[in-house]
Amino acid sequence: MTKRRRETTPEPVPSLGSRPDSERSLRRWVREYAGLRIPHRAVCRGHQSPWRFFADAFLLRPPVALVLGPRGGGKSYLSALETHLTSRFDPGHGTRLLGGSLAQSQQAHQALAELARDDPALAKLTESKALYANGSEVRVLAASPTSVRGPHVPSLKLDEVDEIDPECRDAALGMCMNRGETPASVLMTSTWHRVDGPMSRLIERAHAGEFPFYSFCVFEVLERCPDRRSGRDLEKCPECPLVSWCHEDRDADPLGRPKAKRATGHYGIDALIQKARVVSGRTFEADYLCRGPKADGLWFAEFDPVVNVSEAAEYDPTAPVHLAIDSGVHTGAVYFQVVARATPSGMADEVHVFAEYLEEGKTAEHNAREILELSRARCNGRIDVASTDPAGNARTAVGPTVLGEYERTGLRNLSFWPSGASVTDGLALVESFLRPADGGTRLLVHPRCEHTVRAFRNYRREKRAGQWTDRPEDPQHPHEDLLDALRGGLRNRYPEGRRPPPPMGRVPARSVF
Repeated sequence: MTKRRRETTPEPVPSLGSRPDSERSLRRWVREYAGLRIPHRAVCRGHQSPWRFFADAFLLRPPVALVLGPRGGGKSYLSALETHLTSRFDPGHGTRLLGGSLAQSQQAHQALAELARDDPALAKLTESKALYANGSEVRVLAASPTSVRGPHVPSLKLDEVDEIDPECRDAALGMCMNRGETPASVLMTSTWHRVDGPMSRLIERAHAGEFPFYSFCVFEVLERCPDRRSGRDLEKCPECPLVSWCHEDRDADPLGRPKAKRATGHYGIDALIQKARVVSGRTFEADYLCRGPKADGLWFAEFDPVVNVSEAAEYDPTAPVHLAIDSGVHTGAVYFQVVARATPSGMADEVHVFAEYLEEGKTAEHNAREILELSRARCNGRIDVASTDPAGNARTAVGPTVLGEYERTGLRNLSFWPSGASVTDGLALVESFLRPADGGTRLLVHPRCEHTVRAFRNYRREKRAGQWTDRPEDPQHPHEDLLDALRGGLRNRYPEGRRPPPPMGRVPARSVF
């Protein structure tokens, strides 16, 4: 981002004929022309204001930018406003609008139509295009491979990018290129609907520094909560279904105000309270708080990277090291330790996953050597208990058993996971550590175990006849190999399942008399 000069001198209010060239003149133009006051302060940690992405899109024109916003938060409307401003002030400018479907593309165009309908700069408006008197043009694209291979234009708007097929999206990007001195700019806006879908991948790329990422939630666009609802001293807040989210960042405000008392947006607080009462907590956090995609169908919906991913899972030389291996097309292995921790109800076991291995299509010998090398790097070569799937002892048509190859390479003394337990039982054992009923967590994954973290976040249930089942969605997915290794290793550690320790010491019955 370009550092902005601090503006101290007053500027004249721009006329409709002059192009805003600073944040101050842009804010005044938007207020005078569109009658809008775009919120320019974020109220949640880690978020940006809607104004920030709008102003940057118009004044800086980043080559690519990604915006995550809530349903009804105005992200598409502000994208349309930026499109209108650029079109009316840059003669001959071309823009294309693409949504996940033709209906979504037309919805983005409708927002533009509402903004531009009474503007004398607009020459012609139809259901699929807007033509300006200065030669600028905005057209709607259908979400098809043929429609996204049209003439080159300097501006491309992708609305609800999480619903756009990645191949179609990438083909559309080829349309966007510089025009004279006007740099090419792609603005992608969306809520976050799909687990491990297009938006998930785009956010990962943005976090890696490929392009700017802006995120805001409904609190950034919420109207100010009135005293009649909260009480002058917030005494009515506990009655509100929004209280847990609204009050969580009060320490970020010098005056200790909850989020709704700092908000300055358009979204009706009564409407948001209605949403909180009729949708699930997962859906509310996904669609309105922008905290990740909906968890429908996820097996480990309670897995929280903030809670369950920690460097506290690092190797502890005082605890035994368990190595669990699941062999196949993908070979997955996890190193973990079980550490006793004091809790209010007594001592409890805590599982720490501190290393992982995942490869595809490698020989058993190669995998064994790499796993042994990983143990030398992460735990000084220590392996106290090594276990694997009994299927690894089956002789194949092309050679010796996987287990035999492991032993020949030096990975010896492997025990087999207990037989008789179902996959569901093993996953339930993992869940019992992830979020026990007494609260807290008993499972930590080290941040370097990125594949294991991804597996927890994306391991899904199979859906049959519209119902989620207690079976994995894809038994051949790499996610399954890592979690199979973990559940198998834990079954080996707890062959009869977890049993709470007795509340008091036992003595033989005869000693009582």
